[in-house]
Amino acid sequence: MKSRRVFWFGMSAWVSLAFCAPALAAAASAPAATYSPGGWPTLHRDAGNRRSVDTMVLSREYTHWQAAGGATVLTAPVTSPDGKQLYFTTGLAKGNSNLHAYAIDGTALWHAEPWTSARDGVDPCALLSSPIVDTRGDIYLSDCNQLFAFRPGGEVKWVVELPPLQPGDWVAAGDHPVNAFTTAAFTAAGDLLGVTNFGDVLIIDRATGKTLNRAYRLPGVLAPYASAEPMPDSVLGNGLMDPNFREWAWQLIFGGSMRSANTPAVAANGRIYVVGSGADKGVGALYALDVLPTASGLLVQEAFVTAIGLGSGSSPALSPHEDQVYVSDEEGWFYAIDANTGVNNWKVKTQAAAGAAAVGTDGTIYALQARAPAVVAINPKGEILWQSDFSGMLSQRLPSSLLFGDPVAAGNGNPTVTADAVLVPVVYGYKVPLLGFTAPVQSVVAALDLKTGAAVRDVVSLPGDSSGITAVLASGAILSSVGDALTSAVSPLKPLLDVLLPGDLVMMGSTGGVQVAVPVAACHAACHGLAEQAVSGKHALGTCLAKSAGGQLREAPPTAAKTAWQTPRCAASCRQSRTMRCGRPR
Repeated sequence: MKSRRVFWFGMSAWVSLAFCAPALAAAASAPAATYSPGGWPTLHRDAGNRRSVDTMVLSREYTHWQAAGGATVLTAPVTSPDGKQLYFTTGLAKGNSNLHAYAIDGTALWHAEPWTSARDGVDPCALLSSPIVDTRGDIYLSDCNQLFAFRPGGEVKWVVELPPLQPGDWVAAGDHPVNAFTTAAFTAAGDLLGVTNFGDVLIIDRATGKTLNRAYRLPGVLAPYASAEPMPDSVLGNGLMDPNFREWAWQLIFGGSMRSANTPAVAANGRIYVVGSGADKGVGALYALDVLPTASGLLVQEAFVTAIGLGSGSSPALSPHEDQVYVSDEEGWFYAIDANTGVNNWKVKTQAAAGAAAVGTDGTIYALQARAPAVVAINPKGEILWQSDFSGMLSQRLPSSLLFGDPVAAGNGNPTVTADAVLVPVVYGYKVPLLGFTAPVQSVVAALDLKTGAAVRDVVSLPGDSSGITAVLASGAILSSVGDALTSAVSPLKPLLDVLLPGDLVMMGSTGGVQVAVPVAACHAACHGLAEQAVSGKHALGTCLAKSAGGQLREAPPTAAKTAWQTPRCAASCRQSRTMRCGRPR
């Protein structure tokens, strides 16, 4: 294998606030001890896949920066232990990098070596394998056939091969081997855990990359090819991802052709929960796995297997006390399964998509729905509390259409629970008759009332549709993937719909990338700090700030930096957002 190198950058990403972003404090409620304390260390934030943060968002105003435009991003960016760096993956074609590191202020730090073959570089399967970060800041992720460990500066720590395909496994991408992890996890003992597309369970030493367990594959039958939602010719096209891997990504998203298409959950007692295909074709199951030491290595054994309904199901989410495991199937049945015995405590019919639910600290469960109100809330007893209501918000955002009727809000990513709201990516647009899709006109991360489900605020706008997960840090910063699965899928109809939509409205195009929204108050403090550092020559802005004078801006820092800070040219980076005037909310 060739030696791997890291490509460093000194330039910034395209930003609306290029230099203002604070160092972030540790998460308000830390995940398991092995995970980075920097705020969002893994796809669903914690070992139990709960996506819950004790952070307020409703009272904040935001500015933002964007990066990696032109590349779809489908998993949440994750953070370093100090919260100053974030990492995300893409699925770009040969000759491109697919692991990216940025500073929280939008500065590009490094990209992994561009991939050139199945053995060299991080290939496009990284698109659906979120990096995970440990307490030392080391980063772990899978591509199609390898598992990588990187140091915080981008140096390769180790690379190991994932298990090969076995007879009968689906060949997803020609001669390029594909048996990827769908996001790894850490065990309660601090080792690395992953389940491949075809059900191979691996426990790996984080320090060396050595496999610690005896071979084990989930016993379920291979899921049938997912055809209920045919893959549009344009989805994730036009360079958003490598076209040779689009079919693999589509099958994984819809749980077809594989045994496992979900992220495992790990309880504090060490038990591992995996959802995959069951004993009967087309039916899913929840596997509870225990790990036992033996003389010949760790033994993975089934504690119980509980059948669920159609499809491969969602990633499992654990209740706050880890006594129940929540999972949904392709028909919208939502299950609560006893974490110790595997008994199905209850199930309730919803329109929930097979995507991991979020679980609040009070035990309330929030699930994304398809072709229905965007979010449903369920209490721990299985009673539906509410379904989201955007009627008040929609009337303020978009007019009615003679052709398409009233505007609609369609859920476009899994919900995240904060201290004062449920955040969910949605697209506002119009339902297209006969074709049945929502023509996306605007994309936002919306806030729902925790008690009623009523939409109370559009917290941030997005340049494209999220198609992914919203991460929220302790500082209130909001990290969004811009996957553009919807906008790219319907893009061939854009010229026609642009004519038919009411007024001057047009359908959104595809941008891809990530967006990081930073609270204005935090940015204000950071800009003041930069100005003070500049006068003492400690920051690169020093040349500009120290040599300039004049200008009249309010709330200049009460230091020797005041004159320099007031320079309009140098402070412009702190005034570009519509919600900011040098750090002052409107």
